[in-house]
Amino acid sequence: MKDRIAHIIRAQNLTAAEFALRLGIQPSNISHLLSGRNNPSLDFVKKLKETFPEYTLDWIIFGRGPMTVSEPFAPLHPVDQPAPLPSQEEKNEPELTDSIIFNQDHAAISTVSLPHSDEIKQMILVYKDNTFEVLSPR
Repeated sequence: MKDRIAHIIRAQNLTAAEFALRLGIQPSNISHLLSGRNNPSLDFVKKLKETFPEYTLDWIIFGRGPMTVSEPFAPLHPVDQPAPLPSQEEKNEPELTDSIIFNQDHAAISTVSLPHSDEIKQMILVYKDNTFEVLSPR
């Protein structure tokens, strides 16, 4: 959870002290959370959600599901089960490009359709060890 708190601080372009001020808590509390010395309390999680309502509780607490409420959670389709074709109503949506999903051994495991890069705001890769990488198109 400390990594997700650190991610929110970076994503909001705040220092730890500014983040603490926004939540109405002592900066030392943030330092203790980020160092792993303390675990977040229920009160902290409630303040975090009230201050930054765009982040989902499931992601904040467990690190699963969509990170923000505006992100749809679309499970990946296994290679042997292709993604369903869009219906006629969906044809007016932006043109999609196929992208290949790779596993940690760099073997292709699935393909997904993504909007063109000019429509992508940010991609976040989350690894098994709970580290992550934020990618933004240029």
